[in-house]
Amino acid sequence: MLPETLTTALKEWAVVQRSLLEGHQLMLLRKGGIIEETGDFDLKANHFLIYPNYAHETERLGDLQPCFGEWLREEEERRPSTGFVRIEAAAEVTDVIRVDDREKMIKLAPQHIWSRQFIDGRYDWEPYKPIFLLLLRAYALPKAHVLPILPDYGGCRSWIEIVEPISTVGAAPAVSDERFERRRTLTRKLLED
Repeated sequence: MLPETLTTALKEWAVVQRSLLEGHQLMLLRKGGIIEETGDFDLKANHFLIYPNYAHETERLGDLQPCFGEWLREEEERRPSTGFVRIEAAAEVTDVIRVDDREKMIKLAPQHIWSRQFIDGRYDWEPYKPIFLLLLRAYALPKAHVLPILPDYGGCRSWIEIVEPISTVGAAPAVSDERFERRRTLTRKLLED
C-alpha cells in the first residue's frame, strides 16, 4: 500500500514505465547511476514515484526486444514539452534480489522488455558491481502531474526529490493482487532454478 503522498522519485526510461503500467513487467534492473553518492545503487525508498526519463532512450532502440520498438516511438510522441516531465506512476518494492548469473536474467526475457544486448551491457559495464532486480507493484496515479524540470532533477542519478508532494490517493494497481503474486512467484522460481 502506498503512502498518501510521495516526493521521492526513481528515474526510469519512459518506455519501461509504460511496461510497468501495462502489467508487462514487474521488475527493474539496477546497478547504479553514474553519479550516485556511493557509485552503487541504493534502495533509498520502498515507495516512490517513477520519474520518466528520455535521456539516451531513443538512441538505444537495440536495448529493447524488437516487439517493443514501437512503444519507444509512441512514448517519445507522448513526451511533454521541453522543460516539463509527466509523473503518472508510483511503485512499491516487494523484493530486492541480487542476480550475479546473467543467464538467469536472460531466462526472464518473457517477463520484461529488455533485449539480450541490454542485459549483456548491464553485466559488462563495471562487472565487479552487483546487479539488483527490484520486483515491484506499479500503480497508475489517478491523474498525471506535469511538472517543470528543475536543475536538481538532472544528471545521471537514480533518485531525486520532487519539490511538491504528489498525491497517490486513488492510485490503481497495474495488475491484480492474484496476477502479481503469480508473476512474482514465477520470477523468483526462474531465478532459483
